[in-house]
Amino acid sequence: MVGTSRGIRKMTKAEQIKNTLQKTRKRRKNQRAVVYQLKLQNLSEKKEKLLKRSFAEAKWLYNWLVSDIERLNIPANKVNTVEVKVGESFEGRSLTTLGSQIKQEIAERLKDNLKALVELKRKRRKVGVLKPKKFVNSIPLRQYGVTYKLDIARNRVRIQKLGSFRVLGLHQIPEDAEIANAILVRKPSGYYLHVTCYLSKEHFKREFIGEAVGIDFGVGSKLTLSNGIRIDFEVHETPRLKRIQKRLARTQKGSRKRERARFLLRKEYEKLNNRRKEAQNKTLAFLKIYRKVVFQDDCVKGWSSLFGRQVHSSGIGGLKSRLRTSLETSIPVERTETTTGECFACGKRHHLSLADRVIECECGWKCDRDVNAAIVILRKGLNLSPDQVVGLDWSELKPLERETAARILGSNPYIRVSHLGEGGSPPF
Repeated sequence: MVGTSRGIRKMTKAEQIKNTLQKTRKRRKNQRAVVYQLKLQNLSEKKEKLLKRSFAEAKWLYNWLVSDIERLNIPANKVNTVEVKVGESFEGRSLTTLGSQIKQEIAERLKDNLKALVELKRKRRKVGVLKPKKFVNSIPLRQYGVTYKLDIARNRVRIQKLGSFRVLGLHQIPEDAEIANAILVRKPSGYYLHVTCYLSKEHFKREFIGEAVGIDFGVGSKLTLSNGIRIDFEVHETPRLKRIQKRLARTQKGSRKRERARFLLRKEYEKLNNRRKEAQNKTLAFLKIYRKVVFQDDCVKGWSSLFGRQVHSSGIGGLKSRLRTSLETSIPVERTETTTGECFACGKRHHLSLADRVIECECGWKCDRDVNAAIVILRKGLNLSPDQVVGLDWSELKPLERETAARILGSNPYIRVSHLGEGGSPPF
């Protein structure tokens, strides 16, 4: 009778978990995931050592599991000691700062990596094997309330077995947000907590200033819109970065000076990436004022062979990929579609060289080549005729759009904004 009652309790618990998952999936259909970045501040020397130790233990556990995949059958939450290779021998190391749930999540991350390799092999992709890592810079915290908990009133976060930390940025999280998993991240500039929250889709509703806009990607002007706005941004390597690279080249392998130079190099690269990402965020924030955004799925990677410096400095490839995920109504046009050399008015195709910046057609249409391509992209993305696009004034720049571009894009010193003539005509 005792065994039967235990079985009934287990079945009841399994049913509760199943019902909870079903309710969560139903609730997620009307929600949208947002990741907020919080920075751990005012870290004492003791807290610094504790965090550094936790990332070291995460690396030890991951490498111990990778060295023998059969160890994944062992419950990771019960592993308290692992073997670490030091030189030519192995030493036993105790896991004192990682919680039981965090250990299990590290093992789950490894299982996900193995599943991804199997999927790639199934698609006949050439893949290797998982190797031990030299360092681990992220620790998963999946269960809110167990592995971590936020105290918004006191601006603090408590992490399992690591204690309480003061954080900066909790004011970003709305009161009605449903807090989910998080990731503890180590960067050269400090330690961060990336918190995933789910918000109702009604939270993101806004008034649109424009109905639709087409985008033509380029090298000279990174984005040319169908209303004549040009957006260009580049963040080049700084002189400090070049000095650190020279300093690194003069150091000996394995020395402390080399490790210090590598740390400074990573820190400088982080600054550059943050500036490029900020320029991308400003551009996306401006594009969100349009109800529909149409762009061509160009192969930006192929541009690097001729314009590597300009493409790398702007991160235009990352911006193109974020258009799909950050905008609700982004409409891609196939890269095989002819846009640059096609006349918007009559559809005749012209052969233009890179030196030809204006397209002139026998039908009387004369326009800047990039703006013409953006209007063609807009028309093909929406399956409209030329008369429909011009009739709705989608190819004309409105005063409110000009003011919004100056307010959003003008606040970033790395973004340059220019305007062409009315209707996309060149400013002669």
